[in-house]
This record gives sequence, C-alpha cells and structure tokens, in this order.
Amino acid sequence: MDKEMNIKQNATVAKFLDLGQRLVSLFLANALPAITTGAVIGISVGKAAIMAGAMAVIKVVSALAEASVDGELSSEEIKEAFSGAKKKK
Repeated sequence: MDKEMNIKQNATVAKFLDLGQRLVSLFLANALPAITTGAVIGISVGKAAIMAGAMAVIKVVSALAEASVDGELSSEEIKEAFSGAKKKK
C-alpha cells in the first residue's frame, strides 16, 4: 500500500482535458461582464451570460475545427485559437 503509483497520462486525454478547462475559463471570462451589462440594460442575467459565453466558445471551437482539418491539432494551433492570432502562411 505504500507504493507510489506512476500513472502515465495519454497525450490525447491530456489535450482534451486542457481544452475543456480552457473553454470553461473562456466561457466564464466572457459571461461575467455580460451579467453586469445585462442587468444594466434590462436583459435577463442568465440569457446575457449564456449568450456572451457561448459566442466566445463557439469562436474558439470554430478556430480549432479549422486548424484540425489536416487531422492533427498541435499545441501551437491551440494557443493561436485561444489567443485569436492568425497563423502565418
């Protein structure tokens, strides 16, 4: 019972978990300002937050889908999708 277990994480699983965490963070970062704005202009707080967060997530997911057309999604492509920077051709 005192043995330390070394679990080797699959690279695909690690990438999936990283993307999931980053998408949740992106959603929250964009939804929180919308809550305040929605309250000020009389839009339902929930609707404003969901719309702002969803729009940001959809933008990044679209960029990730475009980058993975070749069947590979590199760390650099993921960084570019989240930063909004365009890939140099």
